[in-house]
Amino acid sequence: MHFKIGDFVRFVDEPIEGHITSIQDNDIVGVTDNEGFEIPVLKSKITLVHGNMRMPEDDMEDTAAAANQPFIDKGIYIGIGGEQKEGLAKFFLINETSYELLVSISTLSGSKTTGLFANVIPKNDFAQIYTANFSALGKWPTFHIQIIRHSRVPQTQTQPLSKEFRVKPMDLIRSKERVALLTEKVWLYELDKTEEDIGLDKLKSHFISHRPNKR
Repeated sequence: MHFKIGDFVRFVDEPIEGHITSIQDNDIVGVTDNEGFEIPVLKSKITLVHGNMRMPEDDMEDTAAAANQPFIDKGIYIGIGGEQKEGLAKFFLINETSYELLVSISTLSGSKTTGLFANVIPKNDFAQIYTANFSALGKWPTFHIQIIRHSRVPQTQTQPLSKEFRVKPMDLIRSKERVALLTEKVWLYELDKTEEDIGLDKLKSHFISHRPNKR
């Protein structure tokens, strides 16, 4: 069976579950358990756990009911949970909007990408997309995140989101934040934040207003 980083697996011969956090030589993978310990194991000694996979039909939007509710169009985040002393970092994609999100996430290496996660995330929901060890923070990958926002009620047309995202060690100095959808605090990164367009006129005005006075 083909395994990839982030897969949730169970040991065949032992009562151990965890996420694959490294691919090693000789058909060995590293599985990190809930205690944050990475355990090397042969691929033949683990099996993929399918029980936590989401399906789009599990949460179909009720169009008639949605039309009578306020529509939330902002609130797409990456959240990183876990305690550095315990070793295991969990990455979540959090959807606080009224959109269904069609999500594709890849890791970047030079000019090549490797698919990591692809699924539908219902409105006001989340999905765990990746796990890693805090001890390897400097080696965490750069993620390429692509998101299409979908709604069954009429909304202003939106362009797909396309972002590159990488966590730097200094990012984790700031405090975690509480998210209603999760049971733990996370470091939060907003993906759909509106980028301010300064514009030429504003830029000219800025420099003119800050120009030193001549004597």
